[in-house]
Formats: sequence, structure tokens, C-alpha cells
Amino acid sequence: MFVGHYGVSFAAKKPAPRLSLGALFLAVQLLDILFAIFVLLGVEKLRIVPGFTAFNPYDLYWMPYSHSLLAALIWSALTTLVALAALRHLRSRDKRIAAGLLGAAVFSHFLLDLPMHTPDLPLGLDAASPKIGLGLWNHPVLSLAAELLVLGVGVAIYVRATRARSRAAAIRTWILVGVLVALTLATPLFPVPPSDRAFGVQALVLYGLLAAAAEWIDRGRAPRLVAVPQEAGGRKPEAAE
Repeated sequence: MFVGHYGVSFAAKKPAPRLSLGALFLAVQLLDILFAIFVLLGVEKLRIVPGFTAFNPYDLYWMPYSHSLLAALIWSALTTLVALAALRHLRSRDKRIAAGLLGAAVFSHFLLDLPMHTPDLPLGLDAASPKIGLGLWNHPVLSLAAELLVLGVGVAIYVRATRARSRAAAIRTWILVGVLVALTLATPLFPVPPSDRAFGVQALVLYGLLAAAAEWIDRGRAPRLVAVPQEAGGRKPEAAE
């Protein structure tokens, strides 16, 4: 899965409205960001094999340190701990929620990859570890439908939980959503990178650009106001938390 991961980012803004959407975009793709870095360093490996699956040409044959179940749990826990230290400006309860959501966003990558990948997701870190994956990438229509469904649900939650501060901000939001949908539909048509290193560089650039765009649109939106009971039985508006 690629663009579908961002559905989790959008949805996470509802329970943690003060959490940066850009940070959430990076969190849901952290395992892929690490994979790209590890490929550039020669630590993890892929082969570019045209036709390897019906959806993409990547044989991801060695990625235990970024995409194994154990690694996903470790990176998720580390993200939570780093977030707890970094989000000191938030109230204690808000900080715990935000840090937990960032950690969960990291782990969601493994869960959403599981139905898409061929059996190339190791359970552990060693070469003998069993690998799992349901292979939805060999069914392009189902793959696209899954990506768009997860993205659509997340965007719907985000739009209902936030409001645009201006018409321009609303337009920017829908431009980004349109770009994500276009990327989803175009993924099977992308030109094949000339090498694994080119793949790593392209991936890092794309993840960085999308996170920056998410942060930009998020700054133009605010939590929607909800009504909460007053002590005298009336209701007053309050920012959704």
C-alpha cells in the first residue's frame, strides 16, 4: 500500500487535533522511509523485476529492519517514546494521546501492507524468519479499490473533524486529495526506476513533498466547534478534541 496509508494520517486528526498532519504523514510512511534509507546504505535490498506483481515491479526480498513485524513494533514504540519527549508543550493527557497515535500510525503501515504485499514481510529480524503477505498486488483492481477506500474514509473523517479557515484553504485541501487519488491511479503506470538507489532517492523525495503539502493544508484548517453542556444546562461551542 502507498497512498492508502495517508488515510490513517487524516483520520488521526480527529482524536488529536493539535497533532501535525505533516508529522502524521511521515509517521504512517516511516517504515518505507527507513526502507529507502536502508536501501541507499546497502542494509536492505530489493530487485526491480518488471512484471514481478501486476501492480509494481519490486521484489522486496530483504527488509527485516524496516518491514518485519518485530521491527514495526520496535519503530512504533520508539516513535511513541520520542513523541512523549518532544510534545512537552501539550497537556499530559493530550501528550499521551498524540504520542500513542503517532506510534499507532507507524504500526498501521505494517497492518495495511499485509494484505497488499506478496509474502515478503518477515515476522522477525533473521533470514530464517517466516514471511507473510496476502498478495493483493497481483489483483490491480482490488489493490486500487483498497487504497482509495482507506484514503477516502480517512479524508471524510478529517473533513468532518476540521474546517477550512478560508476558501483558499478548502481548495488546497481538495487539491492535495486530488493529487493523492491521481498518484493512486498512476502508480501501476509509473516508469520503472533505473536502479534500487534511484528508487530510494525518489521515494524519500516524494514522502518529503507530500508531508510538506499536508502540513501546509493543515495550517489552513481548524478543529470544528462542537456543543458541550454548560453547568446551567445550556450549551456553548468548544473546539473538538
